[in-house]
Amino acid sequence: MPDPLLLTLGLLVGILVGLTGVGGGALLTPLLILVAGVRPVIAVGTDLAFAAITKCVGGWQHLQQGTVGRRLVGNLALGSAPGALLGAQLVSRLAATDGSGTDAVLTHVLGLVLLLAAGASLLRALGVTLGNPTKPDPGFVATASLGFVIGVLVGFTSIGAGSLLMAVFALCYRRLSPARAVGADVLHGAVLAAVAALAHGSAGHIDFIMLANLLLGSVPGVLLGGWLCSRLPSRPVRVGIAAMLIISGVRLL
Repeated sequence: MPDPLLLTLGLLVGILVGLTGVGGGALLTPLLILVAGVRPVIAVGTDLAFAAITKCVGGWQHLQQGTVGRRLVGNLALGSAPGALLGAQLVSRLAATDGSGTDAVLTHVLGLVLLLAAGASLLRALGVTLGNPTKPDPGFVATASLGFVIGVLVGFTSIGAGSLLMAVFALCYRRLSPARAVGADVLHGAVLAAVAALAHGSAGHIDFIMLANLLLGSVPGVLLGGWLCSRLPSRPVRVGIAAMLIISGVRLL
């Protein structure tokens, strides 16, 4: 039986992702917790499964279009895959020792990561950069290390694969074109979310009925967001999303 609330949340997240490219984890996980009343551990696992399915479609499209730096994605994944497994394992260990305590810890960590994601989104919206365009972009060690940190955050909270990574690309990877940055982010996000979702799924942290409702709502949402993308200014929307992330983060702390 379709759930109107979950369908609406999927539609809303789909519109915002299609409109801005902001990762669904930073939007969907807090909405599931704060609006739908879902347990944090289930919200994280279900959101990762949602991201894995949706980003696999997007990643395949970018591969067909040739807008993916495969070496960059590979270097990131070498760090992020073990990081995601570690993050998911930490959640499982906490849940095994203290279920109610795990929800409290996850809620606070989610709040902190949301504030970090909001700051990154604001920097990206304002066009702030750190890299020197005359120098090479970060090499293998720095990229794999970045992947590991992102992987741990995603495995533990489901947040970071899109919102944080795209901001780092904009700040530090100056030679990476916008199209290839998006392609690398989407394909890497698909790999990372799939690894983390498998780990959470094996621990029973995915609600498949909820997942089906979210996917059903998100498909028309992404299409509508993509249609609006060329018709609405992106910067005010990004700033508005950052403000929403800040509010959600403060409420979760």
